[in-house]
Amino acid sequence: MAKSKKRSQYLLAEPNWAALSLIENEEERAKAFQNTQYWIHQEIANKETYKEFRTWIKKHSGWDKKSQTSVLGNPDWRYLTIGQYAYFQNKTGWMPERCKTWINNKLPDLIATGDKEIAEKALKKKVVAIKPKIIRTQLPDFLAAFDEMLDNLVEGKKAGTVESLLRQITMLPAETAEARAEISKIKDEYDELVRVRKIKGGRSDWDEQLIEGYSHINTPQLRKIMAYFDEGLQSLDTFTASKRTVRRKKPVDPRKIVARLRHLKADKDLNIASINPVDILGSTEVWVYDIKRKRLGLYMSENPGGLGVHGTSITGYNDKLSYEKTLRKPDEQLPLITKKSRKALHEQVGKIRGKQMKVKTRINPNMLLLKVQ
Repeated sequence: MAKSKKRSQYLLAEPNWAALSLIENEEERAKAFQNTQYWIHQEIANKETYKEFRTWIKKHSGWDKKSQTSVLGNPDWRYLTIGQYAYFQNKTGWMPERCKTWINNKLPDLIATGDKEIAEKALKKKVVAIKPKIIRTQLPDFLAAFDEMLDNLVEGKKAGTVESLLRQITMLPAETAEARAEISKIKDEYDELVRVRKIKGGRSDWDEQLIEGYSHINTPQLRKIMAYFDEGLQSLDTFTASKRTVRRKKPVDPRKIVARLRHLKADKDLNIASINPVDILGSTEVWVYDIKRKRLGLYMSENPGGLGVHGTSITGYNDKLSYEKTLRKPDEQLPLITKKSRKALHEQVGKIRGKQMKVKTRINPNMLLLKVQ
């Protein structure tokens, strides 16, 4: 089985899928398709191409539902090459004819192997995994050692610490929690002794029995014992906290961050394709164009961290420095704007007559993403 690739970000420059979607000539399409295959093979994990194939089969295959069900019964590794082709079409909206023919020729085999897999899975019985019971072996030893240390303390002898005992006897987290509960119960009785000794008169029979039972422990000894309990419980809490697994937050895939950003991928009349929306993340400024309202917009970053995306909105922009202007001749103005440097671009836009208006927070399906800095 092919080993899956896993990367949090691309090492190679991602193709401009929006620009590729505008290609109509079959010869140019074949060349563009070939040029992207190395990138897909190197940068896209196998499991992602399998996912893209499942999307493609419902959206682009044209196969009936019965055939789709049969094909999807196959193990993922059977979709390796087809999945890369599917990834391409899901991004651009088209696929070279020779690839379509190749996939359709494989359909009978995929149906046959898929039906076989489905039948075999139906025959297999579900096996319920029984979780093995954890056998506690260290807890009794720990409690026995603690009792011995407590007796030494009561008798005025040298007693070790719970902290050192934890280094000698290693317990499971569940055992440590139970050890704390048991020691707390013993401490509760000594707490009651402290309370009863403070009562000057009107003690109950039980109170008198408690005082008599611990008459061999004087007040200074009792203070040492209570401090010993507090230190011991604190050591158990510290030990438990040190054993907890700290889960690191996984970095979010930039593509997932911009997945809901609804924008116009390309406009054939203007012959302009949007940039990859991932490029917005961390940029200092973004230029957009609304083809319906004929407005050019600029989003300027408010802080060094750059711009961000949340849902369908651009975030982190300076409301005072960001603006939009109406273009009278977008056919002539836009090609010049997309090619100019940052300084020249600002000078060019500054010469455009018209009122500066506030930009809209949300990006809509009529907006082209022109350029980032």
